[in-house]
Amino acid sequence: MQITVVMVDDDALVLESLKRILAQHDDLTLLGTAATGAEALQLMRSTRPDVMLMDLQLQGEMDGVEATRRTRSSLSPPAVLAVTSFDAEVYMRGALEAGATGFLLKNDAADSLASAIRMAHAGDPMISPTLTSRLISSYIAPRTDPVCAQAREQAERLSPREIQVAQLVGAGKTYSDIAQDLFISPSTVKSTLSRAMSAVGVDSSAQLAVLVAQARLDLLE
Repeated sequence: MQITVVMVDDDALVLESLKRILAQHDDLTLLGTAATGAEALQLMRSTRPDVMLMDLQLQGEMDGVEATRRTRSSLSPPAVLAVTSFDAEVYMRGALEAGATGFLLKNDAADSLASAIRMAHAGDPMISPTLTSRLISSYIAPRTDPVCAQAREQAERLSPREIQVAQLVGAGKTYSDIAQDLFISPSTVKSTLSRAMSAVGVDSSAQLAVLVAQARLDLLE
């Protein structure tokens, strides 16, 4: 299956680097690039890509988070994969709340960009492995951390199976990978995640994975 892609970044060197990575994969076709949020929306309307790669720190009146929100609010929108240099949780939260399917650090692009695009196109959540590790380490003192406490309160609404599936999403596994690991069908994975998202009030599987990571449930065992 051919997947069409547009890239949004105001750094020409970064765009060239990402282009070289995409050129190595025959199933990924680049339709165009944009340097601002406004250009991104215009390019999205004119090319109708399957996946949009969005830098979050765009110059101009509209940053990448707002461009993602407007893109996802359009009719039949493409999947948006946030690709950024910043590994701060606030950027990840902003992108996911705006409707991004996944969040990839540019440092991980050489190894993970192509698979992340395929996952975004399939509707699978994706969080950069580097960011997941840092997110967990940032909550090393959960007993005094209010974000962790709130996440644990929400996680109490989840079943052990829902938590298990969310943790596998956070580990970067696709729906197919999770189904194989747990000996269930991909549709069961999706329905499990859907129930869990509804229980804790989040909009995407990636947001669910972040919440479960923040809860540091492993330290309760």
